Amino acid sequence: MTGNDFHKAWLLHRRSYKERSVIAEFLVEDHGRVAMVVRGVRQSKSRLASLLQPFHQVLVRWKGRGELKTLVDLELDRFSFLTGERLYCGFYTNELLMRSMLPGQPVDGVTDLYRETLAHLNQSVSLEPLLRSFELDLLELCGYAPSLDWDALCGAPLKEGMVYRFEPEHGLVPVNGHVGHHEKPFCYTAELLKALSVRDFTNSDFYPGFKRFTRQAMKPLIGERPMQSRMLFAGRTRALSGKPDLLPKTDIV
Repeated sequence: MTGNDFHKAWLLHRRSYKERSVIAEFLVEDHGRVAMVVRGVRQSKSRLASLLQPFHQVLVRWKGRGELKTLVDLELDRFSFLTGERLYCGFYTNELLMRSMLPGQPVDGVTDLYRETLAHLNQSVSLEPLLRSFELDLLELCGYAPSLDWDALCGAPLKEGMVYRFEPEHGLVPVNGHVGHHEKPFCYTAELLKALSVRDFTNSDFYPGFKRFTRQAMKPLIGERPMQSRMLFAGRTRALSGKPDLLPKTDIV
């Protein structure tokens, strides 16, 4: 129970609960991921309905000792509205946090990372570097970050001109000889890996490989289940197929 203390929080996900309520999953500063029952929010006169939206920074109070708390009060601290591709990128970051954090177990640095990422999503920054950096930072904070510049077999720095296969349970393993067709999705050049290790996003030709690598690196943390936000983004792309000027330039998430 939190008593009379308010805590900064962001809504990550909500789902219907009973007839008039929802279960809201918040990222709460100093508390991690916290699930709360929000009573009566589905009523037409609920004052909380407009505040219980993703990406707003809010202040929350709750009660309860079990894993599922009950929201006592919620106040708006800062508006944040995302549109277009940035909205789907926001959904993606929220889903990654839902999948990577256990309820009630805060991870140092995640709140600051999320706050900074939202601030950048509200600005005209390039989205691919932003999302790849978010994924790498989240992996590091959760203790799942793979080495990007060392050969796992000999413990030496990567060699220029070499190709490496990424094995999540081991790391980067050099590929000697021809790379088979079935191996290509798991193989990367040393140059691409070194660029990713220092967050050098100047070469856009590396973007597909960056995304492929982070997807593979995230699996031990978030599991194999398909990401709902990716399916939403794909659905949006199909809906815009007749409007080429509005199509995203790449499958960002």
